[in-house]
Amino acid sequence: MKRKATALFLGICMTFSVFAASPADARSTTGFSAFHVEVQGTLGTDPYTCLGEAFGAVVNNCGYSVSLEFDLPIDNTGGKTITVQDYWGPFGTPNAPASFTCQVYSYAGTSNFSYVYGGAITFVQPGQQLAVNLDVPSNGMSIQLICWNVPPGGGIANINWNA
Repeated sequence: MKRKATALFLGICMTFSVFAASPADARSTTGFSAFHVEVQGTLGTDPYTCLGEAFGAVVNNCGYSVSLEFDLPIDNTGGKTITVQDYWGPFGTPNAPASFTCQVYSYAGTSNFSYVYGGAITFVQPGQQLAVNLDVPSNGMSIQLICWNVPPGGGIANINWNA
């Protein structure tokens, strides 16, 4: 009888530890795997021809700033934390890079006012990992991260968020 009770107790503990340790709602992507150009270049320029990849990061190898957009799939509503890591490559000025800002939004897609602004983070030096919070108030909403005017040599290395 004592063995059965001990086995039952251990079985319950194992079940809870599996659920508690399972990061099923955490997501991660490299910048290069997830980017889109937010606004196409002007005067016949196409930023897709000069954006590159370095160790998974999307890097602006163009001679001008480019805005990048990232779709972040989610599974449920509620508070989200998005952590973004920047990248500075050899084409920029790694010792004193120009800054750039990323903003996060949740969208319902139903009208001009069906979004929630989550705030902004600004990268001012290489190797930063910054976080921004966002609320997703209703089912069916999507999350979008936009990094505006990423300068030459700058980029996004990694993005992590809770789904």
